Parts: sequence; C-alpha cells; structure tokens
Amino acid sequence: MIPVRLWGWVLRNLPGIALVTMLAGVVWFIGDAFNDRTRLRGELAAVQSDLATAQASLQQAAETARIHRAHLDRAADEARAWVALSDDLQQMEGRDAPLSPLLAATARRLFRSGQ
Repeated sequence: MIPVRLWGWVLRNLPGIALVTMLAGVVWFIGDAFNDRTRLRGELAAVQSDLATAQASLQQAAETARIHRAHLDRAADEARAWVALSDDLQQMEGRDAPLSPLLAATARRLFRSGQ
C-alpha cells in the first residue's frame, strides 16, 4: 500500500502534477504533429516528382501518337492515289485498239506532211 505521507504529498501537489501532465501532453501532441507534417512534406515532394515524370511521359506519348497519325494519314493518301491510278489504268484498257482504215490513212498523211 501507498503510505499516507505519499498520498498527502500527491494531493497537495495535484494541481501542479496535472499541469505538468497537460504540458507534457501538449508538447507530445505538437511534436507528433510536426513529425507528421515533415513526413507529409516528403511524401508530397515524391508525389510531385512522380507527377512531373508522368506528365512528361504523357506529353511524349501524345507527340508520338500525333506523328503516328500523320504517318497513317500519308499512307492512306498514298493508298488512295494508287487506287485512283489503278482505276485509271483499268479504264484505259482497250483504248489502244487499231485505228479505223480512214483514220489511219488520215494520220499517215498528217504526220508525213509535218516532217
């Protein structure tokens, strides 16, 4: 058991003990808040660095996609041009038939007179 003298001392100094306990709690709370703030600042700096890296990667991917789309557009234009050329060649088929005898004779006379 606690001796009576100790109880008497505790009761006499109870307001002071309570004050010291409260001050210790406040100091502990402020120190813990400061440590949390320091830790959160470090995490914020790391997240900001990761965000900057991600944004740079995103910009690079957007530029790559733009270049790729331009290449695909050029390839599509070239394919359309080849299709148009192929269609023209197929439509010209048969146009090299021999001239009728009248046109052949006329062409011979024209081209001989021009020489």
